[in-house]
Amino acid sequence: MSKNLTKEQVISNLKENFSKTSFAVATDYRGMSVTEISNLRKRLKENNADYKIAKNTLIKLAIKDTNLAELEKHLAGPTAVLIGYGEPTECAKIFVEFIKEVEKGDVKGAVLDGKLLSKDEIKMFASLPPKKVILGQIAGLLVASTGGIAGCLESLIRDIALLSEEVAKKNKGG
Repeated sequence: MSKNLTKEQVISNLKENFSKTSFAVATDYRGMSVTEISNLRKRLKENNADYKIAKNTLIKLAIKDTNLAELEKHLAGPTAVLIGYGEPTECAKIFVEFIKEVEKGDVKGAVLDGKLLSKDEIKMFASLPPKKVILGQIAGLLVASTGGIAGCLESLIRDIALLSEEVAKKNKGG
């Protein structure tokens, strides 16, 4: 009976965590020591993310009927789930850098806003700059573009004004 209660508590805890996010990564943690996993969890916690290890059957029950249900396709073998509550690219970047650093573990796949992502897509996703940086770059491009358009319009208006002056001079003189 206590085993069932413990499983129910694990499922409830996972459901609560999964309900707060639209981004989760299924990972293989084989070979990682307890100390390494603790270090990873610390890094992730600093960036508003968690790293949960549970049996696949419990994870499947917890993600059922959520926007993370597609993650089930990556639940085979020892699995831990990275749950990102903040910026998804930062969470992915931290994990990808960590597995390169310790040379252990791997990405199995992920779900972002209900869309299934492959291992390669996550690694590419991790290389992207954070959302704020991308939005800043887009804003900069828009400002530069509108500045160029304004300069063109100003030049056109100036040319029309000069042409009007020349026509007026010609009409007075003629």
